Amino acid sequence: MTKKDIIEVLENIQNKIENIEDKKTKEILSVLYNLVEDVLSDNTRLREENQALKDEINKLKGEQGKPDIKPNNKNDGDISSEQERKDAETPEDEISREGFKLGKPSLEKLKENRIPAEVLEQLKRLTGKKYSSKAEFIEAVKSAIGSDLTNQYIKILVKYARYKKRKRTPKLPEIQIDREEKCAVDTKQLPKDAQFKGYEDKVVQDLIIKTDNVRFKREIYYSASIKKTWLGKVPVGYEGDFGPHINSHIISMKYVNNMSIPKINEFLNNFGILISGSYISDRLTKHIDVFHQEKAKIYLASLESSSYQQINDTGSRVNGQNYYTQIVCNPLATVFFTTKRKDRLTILDVLRNFESRHFLFNEETFSLLEQLKIPQKLIILLHKVETNTAFNEQEMHKMLNSLFPDPNKGKLHRTKIMEAGAIAYYHQEIDMPIVNLLLCDDAPQFKLITDDLSLCWVHDGRHYKRLRPVVQNHQKELTAFRGRYWNFYRELYKYKKNPSCELANSISAEFDILFSTKTGYNELNARIAKSKAKKEELLTVLNHPEIPLHNNRSENGARVQKRREDVSLQTKTKAGTEAKDTMMTIIETAKKHSVSSYKYIYDRISKIFKMPSLAKLIRVKSASQPTNYNSG
Repeated sequence: MTKKDIIEVLENIQNKIENIEDKKTKEILSVLYNLVEDVLSDNTRLREENQALKDEINKLKGEQGKPDIKPNNKNDGDISSEQERKDAETPEDEISREGFKLGKPSLEKLKENRIPAEVLEQLKRLTGKKYSSKAEFIEAVKSAIGSDLTNQYIKILVKYARYKKRKRTPKLPEIQIDREEKCAVDTKQLPKDAQFKGYEDKVVQDLIIKTDNVRFKREIYYSASIKKTWLGKVPVGYEGDFGPHINSHIISMKYVNNMSIPKINEFLNNFGILISGSYISDRLTKHIDVFHQEKAKIYLASLESSSYQQINDTGSRVNGQNYYTQIVCNPLATVFFTTKRKDRLTILDVLRNFESRHFLFNEETFSLLEQLKIPQKLIILLHKVETNTAFNEQEMHKMLNSLFPDPNKGKLHRTKIMEAGAIAYYHQEIDMPIVNLLLCDDAPQFKLITDDLSLCWVHDGRHYKRLRPVVQNHQKELTAFRGRYWNFYRELYKYKKNPSCELANSISAEFDILFSTKTGYNELNARIAKSKAKKEELLTVLNHPEIPLHNNRSENGARVQKRREDVSLQTKTKAGTEAKDTMMTIIETAKKHSVSSYKYIYDRISKIFKMPSLAKLIRVKSASQPTNYNSG
């Protein structure tokens, strides 16, 4: 019997079960329901594992595995909670801008989702009509296709009929006018009494791409008496075979427009520029020291200017090896670092901008060792280590070698001891700004590093969306709880705008009530208990209302890395990896300050330096908006 068959059987007997009044019988049925959920969940997991093993066997035989065919329904397997977050954060005036209409595009979408042709034909009567509310739209649909069909398809109809009434803003004031041209009327065609009444403006945007090849006539002077030659200097930026515009375009096309080197070459060749792929590659990796320096300054300014940092990582490839791109960001900057590992020591390296590692043993170190569950006998031995004295990495390894003479034993404990010492040193460091609050997901490498940790509500909400109950009662209980979950999120979002101690206490008490909920669905109960255990991290916002409730900024940074991989799967060299991280940092930070990435790149490549540095913009904006710039 398939999962679909089981669901149908359960739905057929649901009405009969609901009429049972005996309490003990209902308790037994609840146990059986959860047993069905557990068996189906295990069966699904084992099927997937079995298929994965079959695919691996086939690959070892030189064959192919099962093709990854996506389901027709895009919602199958979708665990994103973004729509719920957006709905919860939508202000009342934005909701009033919502409308509903059925047009050709929405009807096409409905057709793709297998709405019957006869239903679509009836819905065509509503084409072009606009409805200001969901209720009004549903009534119109009912009049067109009847109540039964409306109840069956209303969710998908609402999804594709919804639109936002646009707030139109004029573009003309933002357009730079480069030239004016008068358009005359043929006066021969006019009657004798026609009078000139002035002009009517029409603005047309256009772009001209053309070469600007220059032959420099360099004066030569020679002194026979001292046997020395003087040669006229070319303007700054024109020292090589290609001018600053081409060199800027190369970087811009690669990192702003996400073009590959062959495509950049093809583009330039189409306009008569004779250039090689190797030159383009060199310009992208070996001639961007000015941007590396700017990245370091951006990161320092970012750490100094924000009360918190958001952090995330995503997989990346370097010369055929698996690496990780770390994203550290806040409202003023987004900074990228590609690392070989993503452990706690690596995160400390990132936060310290890869300054040489140092370790310290003090009271905090031994407290951390307790939290990291280091055996007491090792802690006693470590008390003999000199306290409040910084060790470099070489000295730390030497000390640990005396504790663990066998290199094959104690690797995990050794790592945890290094982590505790590194964290303790970081907290008393004075050379780098210390991050006191991290906003992240629930990954273990981010924990213990900062005084405060805030977890992402969107990440937590995904766990509830992963639940796929087959029992109808469980589905209803899950839907009801998720509704309460996002209503609570809405209250948190409102609190951020008008925080108060009284409201914080009320929300904290409401959290306890919500996450003490008991249902008949065991998996849901377990998930609720896990959320409750993270109360402190999920409610960090009550003490720090300036922080966001989600980690979307760093998620967006991870998306930038993934889009880069669509064009260039991997970087080949250390220089190429550093160039990618640096330029993504420059471009993403420039966006946050409404700075043209191309103009900024050209300003630095041409050595004009008229535009203020991004680091300066970060500090200026931070100083001018100390309480508002970092609100989420």
